[in-house]
Amino acid sequence: MEPAAADPKPGSQSGAPEWIRGALALFSSLGAVIGALMMAFLWGGVWGWVGVIILALAIVAWGTALRLPTSPERGRPAARRYVLRVVLTMGVAYPILLLSGLWLYKQGLTKGPLGYVAAVAPAAPVVGMFWIFRRFFKEETDEVLRAGLLSALVWSGALTLCEATVWGFLETFGKAPNVWMWAVPAVFFAQLGITIPLAQRRYS
Repeated sequence: MEPAAADPKPGSQSGAPEWIRGALALFSSLGAVIGALMMAFLWGGVWGWVGVIILALAIVAWGTALRLPTSPERGRPAARRYVLRVVLTMGVAYPILLLSGLWLYKQGLTKGPLGYVAAVAPAAPVVGMFWIFRRFFKEETDEVLRAGLLSALVWSGALTLCEATVWGFLETFGKAPNVWMWAVPAVFFAQLGITIPLAQRRYS
């Protein structure tokens, strides 16, 4: 009798080649920053809308990169729900709300109370991502996957906090230009696209 095949190690990686995961993570990180900067400094012309498209594609690539490293766990209900929530929140809801708000602004329709709704609406999916993380930690029983995501969140948060602090002091002393506050979570999620594959490699 042939020995039974060993069960795959929890959190192990297979399926897509490593370079594909790395390319998606790199594109999502660079695309988020480049797209956000184009929107901030080139808004009002064609290149501003190109920045919107790049940012939206970066978000989709980020959601895809999140899924690929855990391909052996696609059958896990918690992992499937997590991926679906990320794609719907950041790949669908965020670009729609952002583009709608920018369109209302360009049309001059945000001078009254509607302006508050248009300005805050794109922030809702970003805030919702932390609810998604909480649900994943609550629903997922695989300690390897939980530890990998938690480690990535800690590293990305620490890097973002350090970068924001250094930039803030440079800005205070007139050594760096002013950066809008919404760029901080954009940098956080961009770096998360890099720290998640690295953390899952460590725990695989």
